[in-house]
Amino acid sequence: MKQPNQIQGYKVDKSTIINLERGKIPPQAIDLEEVVLGAMMIDKKGVDEVIDILSPDAFYKESHQHIFEAIFMLFQESQPIDLLTVSTQLKTNAKLDLAGGDFYLISLTQKVSSSAHIEFHARIILQKFIQRSLIKISSEIIEDSYDETQDVFDLLDRAESKLYEVTQGNIKKSSETAQDLVIQAKKKIEEISKKEGMSGIPSVLINLTN
Repeated sequence: MKQPNQIQGYKVDKSTIINLERGKIPPQAIDLEEVVLGAMMIDKKGVDEVIDILSPDAFYKESHQHIFEAIFMLFQESQPIDLLTVSTQLKTNAKLDLAGGDFYLISLTQKVSSSAHIEFHARIILQKFIQRSLIKISSEIIEDSYDETQDVFDLLDRAESKLYEVTQGNIKKSSETAQDLVIQAKKKIEEISKKEGMSGIPSVLINLTN
């Protein structure tokens, strides 16, 4: 009688695990990307609140990267930012088709009516970008760590350097440092000191001792 096959021990392939992890959908917030870009094209306040928080790479969708890049270029040149100027800038950059064309730009502006909550939405987009960056860095570190030819101290240096770049390039953009706040307070005090007369809030009360 033929004996049943014995169950063989299975050795896990570490590289397969890494590849499976890569098969997952990266963290993203495409709906918020659409809302933020649409708001920036209809409301100047939206541009002012977001321009220092995000960068083109923070957007997951490639077309959104091109659109934000066009908006950023207009902002740097102190040009008005609206549907027409963004479209023109994309044409100048030869990226209008890559951005989805004029019809897609119009659809973005129709998704919102104001720039309300745009800063909150922008910070979520930034968080997703940081998560994607950390996933990418972690995957690279794992692969390098399985390479026996790699020097472990070089691995540590590279890992630290990559994490430092993420911190410096993104987290610091999402909040003001204590030094920034001190500088702002100092400027405010200097402005007040230069004003003539007494500072404070005017009051009709003359004598409070009686």
